[in-house]
Amino acid sequence: MLIGTMEDEIQYKSKTKKKKEAEELQRLALELNKLSVPQLQRIEIPENLRTALIEGKSITSNVAGRRHRQFIGALMRDVNPESIRLALIQAEGEIPVEFEAAKETRIWIDRLLTGDLAEMENLLCEFPGIDRQRLRQLVRNIKKEKPGAKTFKSRKALEQVIIAEMNLK
Repeated sequence: MLIGTMEDEIQYKSKTKKKKEAEELQRLALELNKLSVPQLQRIEIPENLRTALIEGKSITSNVAGRRHRQFIGALMRDVNPESIRLALIQAEGEIPVEFEAAKETRIWIDRLLTGDLAEMENLLCEFPGIDRQRLRQLVRNIKKEKPGAKTFKSRKALEQVIIAEMNLK
């Protein structure tokens, strides 16, 4: 009889403890919601939760968003929180490929703007598909653009040319 009461005590959770666990799951869901769609697709979570998180990104209404967050919270009840924490740690450690490409592109553009012809040759050797004349024209136009202008059309065009060539490589 003593064993039965100990089991009851172990299985019993107070209302406060249940609330704290639910709040922790909601915080995890908010962290998951901050991830991009490609990151969500890479981590291991149940498919119905992944789908709900992706669909939630398109909801703009406050009321509908609140209801959808409640729905995600209900889905989170069936998930092991430790596996979600591990998935979040993995996702935070990853640097998006798009970010790396943009960073490398900016580095190339800064090198080209120094005016050193060797940098242009290095870029053309690295990415032989880039048209030399178009590249020189865009660099020249970037140098002519005023720094105070809102849009840098030539700079954006050059970024697109380099990124397109990076994707082909």
